[in-house]
Amino acid sequence: MEPIPISEQVWPEGILPLVSICSITYNHEPFIRECIEGFLMQKTTFPVEILLHDDASTDNTANIIREYEAKYPNIIKPIYQSENQYSQGIGISMTYQFPRAKGKYIALCEGDDYWTDPLKLQKQVDFLEANPEYSLCVGGFESINVYTNEKKRVVITSKKINLNNSSNGYTLCPDNAKFKWLTKTLTAVFVNNREVLVKNLSKYKYRRDTHLFYHLLKTGKGFYFTEVLGVYRIHQGGVNSMKHEEVKMNIAYNIYSELYDANKDEFTRYKKFHVACNLFHYYLFNRPENISLKKTFSYLKEAIKVMKIFKETHYIFYTFIPPKLKKLLKSLKHLQVKITP
Repeated sequence: MEPIPISEQVWPEGILPLVSICSITYNHEPFIRECIEGFLMQKTTFPVEILLHDDASTDNTANIIREYEAKYPNIIKPIYQSENQYSQGIGISMTYQFPRAKGKYIALCEGDDYWTDPLKLQKQVDFLEANPEYSLCVGGFESINVYTNEKKRVVITSKKINLNNSSNGYTLCPDNAKFKWLTKTLTAVFVNNREVLVKNLSKYKYRRDTHLFYHLLKTGKGFYFTEVLGVYRIHQGGVNSMKHEEVKMNIAYNIYSELYDANKDEFTRYKKFHVACNLFHYYLFNRPENISLKKTFSYLKEAIKVMKIFKETHYIFYTFIPPKLKKLLKSLKHLQVKITP
């Protein structure tokens, strides 16, 4: 069977989708059409449903979604909120999206991002169907700053994490994913596992996509496609894309502290150690008025608590080096590598 765009597919009444696309929108008027068109252009051999959740947008986002709902009522299934749920601390995916997803697999893409590869879903689902020991598929992406139009292609080769490459990607597990998360949510397709999506995730206060990927990689392997699958937009309205570095570091610290307390494994220990060190270093040299010296050193104390490997002491040492000197030492190290015969 040849893949055709999901906008052109006709399936018998009552047939279940194989994939549920879950997309959250809020004030995405400039972007939402491109996002939905990226869904509709997907060429597949299987049925797909598009679950949109508009979180009480104050612009024209909901009306644009209604246009598409009227045109594709069997595919596009929206929820329109009258009050913003995110601001009330309600997890949109956990509460509204995942419970209604009928697909064997779930694909994620926020309303301000979009897919560029028309065979994205087909490639990822084909892989997951052929490899049941895998629970997650992700891949490369392109980031675009909507203000400067600066574009950056982000595709991580396996050489950077010391893995053997296959023809089109490589396997992810907590051991190699701990060094740096390699992708954005918009590339993810994963098994619709109720235990992971409800039981495991519901216990966290600082629940983020990090928690989802962490538990998926604990239940099965992940696969990274070394090709661009979509576009991640950097703009002021993004949940994380333009937040100050201090804010991002505090979010990361809360996430990995919570994950470590609940799981106490090597992945969460490693991540908590590094984010605690980074926060200590940041506040030591950029301490705002509301952060005391005692609070600053509390992050160092937390890092030392979870430090396990002796060689990690050098990381503690580097947290006391001023950023400019640290940058100089790093450049000298690179220079030494270049001039070494």
